Amino acid sequence: MRRILILMPVLIFIMVGCGGVRKINTGIDIPKLDRTQYNDSAYTEGWENLKAGNPKQAIKNFEMSNSADEKLYIGFGYAFLQQNKMSLARRNFDKALELNPDNIQAQFGKAIMHELLNEKMTAFRIYSNLRIKYPESTMVKVRYDYIKSTETRNYLEKAHQYKREHKTGKYIDALKQAAAYSPEIINIEIEIADFYNLEGQYEKAAQYYENVLEEFPDKEDILVKLAAIYEESRKFDSAVVIYKRLLKLKPGDITYINKINDLKIQFYELNMPEKFKNIFFKPDINREELAALIGHYFNKFLDTKPPIIITDIGGSFAKEHIIKVCTLRIMKIRPDHSFDRFSTINRASFAVVINGLLKYLRDKQEYSFKFTPSDEMIEPRDISSLHKNYETIKFLVNSQVIKLDEENKFAPTVKVTPSDVLISIRRILNSIEDKR
Repeated sequence: MRRILILMPVLIFIMVGCGGVRKINTGIDIPKLDRTQYNDSAYTEGWENLKAGNPKQAIKNFEMSNSADEKLYIGFGYAFLQQNKMSLARRNFDKALELNPDNIQAQFGKAIMHELLNEKMTAFRIYSNLRIKYPESTMVKVRYDYIKSTETRNYLEKAHQYKREHKTGKYIDALKQAAAYSPEIINIEIEIADFYNLEGQYEKAAQYYENVLEEFPDKEDILVKLAAIYEESRKFDSAVVIYKRLLKLKPGDITYINKINDLKIQFYELNMPEKFKNIFFKPDINREELAALIGHYFNKFLDTKPPIIITDIGGSFAKEHIIKVCTLRIMKIRPDHSFDRFSTINRASFAVVINGLLKYLRDKQEYSFKFTPSDEMIEPRDISSLHKNYETIKFLVNSQVIKLDEENKFAPTVKVTPSDVLISIRRILNSIEDKR
């Protein structure tokens, strides 16, 4: 694909003082065909012509092919892409995705198209999602790393220039763009968060401090700053979780013990069901409490539909939340229509529920997610590929919605804590993008 190779020169980026982003190869290749799935000689010849940079001949080959429509749309999409006929390329990739939304070749083609149109962030979002879904794909990793490194450098250079020129608004905007491409470079996130914190824009500051803690969950100075913001914002539920994390880092610390006790008093003054408040002071949670947390934090995202019948929740403080999350198939009920609300939740079950929540939000077609994939594919050491929830757990781990422990273990049978749930909830809420 010579034209695209010319348009995408190799750039080397060494990040200043932040650990760096490694040098990468930026050549774009037409995706390889899986020969076991293609036995149409006209189609395979067309694909070879694409790889040789002969799109017009490839189109002639595809017109003679008897392959399925989905494959033909992809072939035509790449052929038009090579000819810089972007609207035709987009139309064909979109048609392929209508037939199969998970088609990696069509998604990859659309990402390349957005790159060539200089719509870098749109392309990057597609590559990010593909990295999470297909972490073993080399072609996706190359394009993802290329945009990540070049755009991070570009916006950091702009930020430094704007700072010298005392253009505060443009300086922060450029830093935010750099952070969007490289959130793991915590110096950028901290700089933005500290700026908003000093300006009294606590909600914005909290989001960036939370991003830092996703990469470094035990960074004490950031935990302290975030806890103070939550207190100032009267988000006592979140503040309690943070101080409990600090107390875990420093067992017996009287400052953190007193803070938790003070917050407990303030928390109980809020107009909430007492059982809901109690969740945050428990060592683990049950199904009833998990439904309450999802229903509370995602209330504005959840539709109201004709409720299903559930037989054992008559006296539950979370009755409305349970009905809603079960009606929307985020959580499941038993064949006898019971919910089993007092059963504790382990990490494997929690992963299934969170996956159900993400699926519900995606199926609404109003929301997408800007999850940051791990730099390298993560395989939990204690989960076999034969485990019934293996793909779900692998996806959530690689999208960093749920973290592994220090030994790279998922620990599927370990009970979930309120802190575990709130961290994942915050991660999802911070990653939601409204497509409307």
